[in-house]
Amino acid sequence: MPQSRGEMTMPEPAERRRFPRFQIQVPFLYTAHVPIPAVWEAGWTRSLGESGATVELSDRLRPRTAVQLRLRAEQGVVEVEAGVIWSGERVSEGGLVHGLSFTHIGRDDAQVLRKIFRPLPVMRRGGVRLPLDVPITCRPKNLAGTPLQGRTEDVTRGGLMLRLPRLVPPGTPLEVTLHAAKEPLTVDGVVVWVEPPEIWKPGESIGHGFQFTAPGWNSLAYLGLLAVKSS
Repeated sequence: MPQSRGEMTMPEPAERRRFPRFQIQVPFLYTAHVPIPAVWEAGWTRSLGESGATVELSDRLRPRTAVQLRLRAEQGVVEVEAGVIWSGERVSEGGLVHGLSFTHIGRDDAQVLRKIFRPLPVMRRGGVRLPLDVPITCRPKNLAGTPLQGRTEDVTRGGLMLRLPRLVPPGTPLEVTLHAAKEPLTVDGVVVWVEPPEIWKPGESIGHGFQFTAPGWNSLAYLGLLAVKSS
């Protein structure tokens, strides 16, 4: 079948092996054709390349199942069609691992996908920070005190950047509730860093790095959903 204008078909399996995979964690929405498109759900990549990805999904999909993906990265949103190659077990605090091979992608989407891997320093590996602006309430764990109101600034697979009205020292365990439009989400974690005092400005919030402690898959999937839908 000839290609439609502005689209490209991904290479055959022998050709795909030339494309490396990178340990990049970005959220995405997906829907499976079984036999018609199901509802859109959220997942996270474990590794990503130009020809495919290893991903975590909420539900197990059979090999050869066709899926549509909408990935969110710093460079933009990428839409791609893929097929399930294999499925594995559920990882600790995560989803069910699947191997996907990309089968079809538009030229513009392919260009955005390639930009994710340029340049290729070590910093590109792991969780990618994505903008996420949601109001929050922070409560110190096992401590009395008035809850702090603030906002998120960005999200990764492993945590959030919080904007708070006063300093919360590193090492402080917090319960953070995100007041998202659909429903609130509460996650536990600890403050791991704070913006240095020399960049604080009177009347402005202070940036805090917040690392999750043992988040469940439902929480991670919901954060992925928020990150993709905020693009």
